Amino acid sequence: MNARHLALPALLATLALVPGAAQARTSHDCPKRAGTLSVKPLGRAWHQAGSLYACTTVYGRAPRLRRLGPWKPGTTVVFDGVDAVWTVPLVRAGVRSDRVWAASAQTGRRWLSGTRLIPASAGAPAGEARVQRLLGRDEGAAWVTRSGQVVLALHAPESDPEAVGALPAPLQADRALLLIGTWPAAAPDALAASARLEELEGDGDECGGVNPYRLTVQPDAAGPRVGALWSGGWSRPDCG
Repeated sequence: MNARHLALPALLATLALVPGAAQARTSHDCPKRAGTLSVKPLGRAWHQAGSLYACTTVYGRAPRLRRLGPWKPGTTVVFDGVDAVWTVPLVRAGVRSDRVWAASAQTGRRWLSGTRLIPASAGAPAGEARVQRLLGRDEGAAWVTRSGQVVLALHAPESDPEAVGALPAPLQADRALLLIGTWPAAAPDALAASARLEELEGDGDECGGVNPYRLTVQPDAAGPRVGALWSGGWSRPDCG
């Protein structure tokens, strides 16, 4: 099955199978806020006084405000109504970079906290970069940096990553992060625009499961798409 909140119709079907499920709610149950950044069918995200907040009504639960983490001018936020991934600018010794965060609006728990954009790989340690494009889908996230790195991140990896097409180097995960490759010769905006993060059909039930995530890019406009396939697990915190 698809993960728990891929689409509102899937969520409603799940609720119908759960005994005593609450009446379906929508983002309209999350109060309007100044500083709103994103409104989706199941929730709302906003910033206030240097913090990022979110509210979700996933599983028909009454909305509850959650502080997810820091926010600054220049922050980029991707929010699907339940999960958020965002970057926060960082300046050290006069050098600007971005750090990435990810958290659930349902629980408020973070699974990325000020993480460097370039994960460690077989040939190099983790490094700093600036984000060109940020993507999020359920409990997966991805980004393309201005220096040509393409990265996939999962909340709970459940498999070894598999290459899609010919990559610059063998894939080696750094815990929840995976550097798919670096394409310094590609135009950053074109590389970022080509990025596609998909969550594929998986296995599970209303309490949890595993879904494959596929991130691909097209470094050469005349060439094939390349990337990685990596499976990640999810679980419903209040199930049972």
